[in-house]
Amino acid sequence: MTRCPAFVAVLVVSTVLLGAVADAAGDGSQQSQLVAQIGVESEAEAAALSRLKVIQDKRVVIDARVADLDRQLSAAEATVAALTGEADRLAAVAEEIGARVAVTQARLDAAQLAFDASAAQEYRSARTGVGYEQVLAAQPDDLVRQDNYLAHVSAKRHRLVERVTALRRELEQQHRAAEQDQAKADAAAAAARAARDQVGALRAEVEPARADAAQQQAAEEAGIADIAARLGADEAELAALQSASDSISITLRKNPRPGQAGRCDARPVPGAVTSGFGSRRDPIRGGSGFHPGVDMNASYGEPIYACRAGTVVIAAPQGGYGNAVVIDHGGGMATLYGHQSRLAVSEGQQVSAGDVIGYAGSTGYSTGPHLHFEVRMSGNPVDPAPYL
Repeated sequence: MTRCPAFVAVLVVSTVLLGAVADAAGDGSQQSQLVAQIGVESEAEAAALSRLKVIQDKRVVIDARVADLDRQLSAAEATVAALTGEADRLAAVAEEIGARVAVTQARLDAAQLAFDASAAQEYRSARTGVGYEQVLAAQPDDLVRQDNYLAHVSAKRHRLVERVTALRRELEQQHRAAEQDQAKADAAAAAARAARDQVGALRAEVEPARADAAQQQAAEEAGIADIAARLGADEAELAALQSASDSISITLRKNPRPGQAGRCDARPVPGAVTSGFGSRRDPIRGGSGFHPGVDMNASYGEPIYACRAGTVVIAAPQGGYGNAVVIDHGGGMATLYGHQSRLAVSEGQQVSAGDVIGYAGSTGYSTGPHLHFEVRMSGNPVDPAPYL
């Protein structure tokens, strides 16, 4: 899977910082905890990015399906619109045909009247009048001529019958054409509307899945952003802790003081040790790390005592250690007292065992008031237990 630039940067920075911590021979519990936490968070980010990729792939499929349905819906809408226009055209044609039907009907009625009038006239003229008398008194040759006259009259009536028949046939054809065209238009429009409704229903079914995928993606992206923010904070904190620990080590190694290392002559605080030296798990953020000192129970503002006589070499904020005091006891031995709420000594000051050097607090990288106590030999943390 292709990782985002920020994720690659996280891994690079983590690797560099991890190397720096290893080079410092285990200096600083916070450093070890943060390195472990950065590893955990990097794994969490990789997992979240993997989940996001799955969701994004699913969204691609869903979006493609929605786009296809939208195209089908647009085509169906266009077909419905076209057929609606065709229906309107056919309605106009039907109206025109209706007008022609009315004209044809009028012509048919006129032809029917003409036919009826002709038949009546022929009947009357055949029974009365000069023509009838002539027929009765005529000689055979005259009857032949008279027959020709009747044939002429009958031919005229025959033409009228044919005209009436043709007009009726034309009228019937016009009616059938109008009905067929209207039926075709109605069927096509109904089919188009059904297709449009079906596509619309399919799209409605797909839309919830699309919305759900979008919601999942937004949630994963928010989670990744949160992890990235924690990684950034942890990296910045790790850098500050590493810098503080390196600075403390350099200070202690730079001007070694004569003397002999030994056990503490006073307990820094009366409280019990709540977290020992060595590997431990971070109770707040999770992950394991190396704890180069001990945490001792102390309430906020409780006095902190120097465990041995010596010279204060540091009395100032020290990054993740918060307000810290470092006392050089000579012989390569030094002690560190971190997370103080307030300092009671200054750099260069000579102190005796049991002197108040500050007050317990929760400054720096701390989850609550306590004393973080370290024993360092030649700048490197060692287990304080044998010295307490």
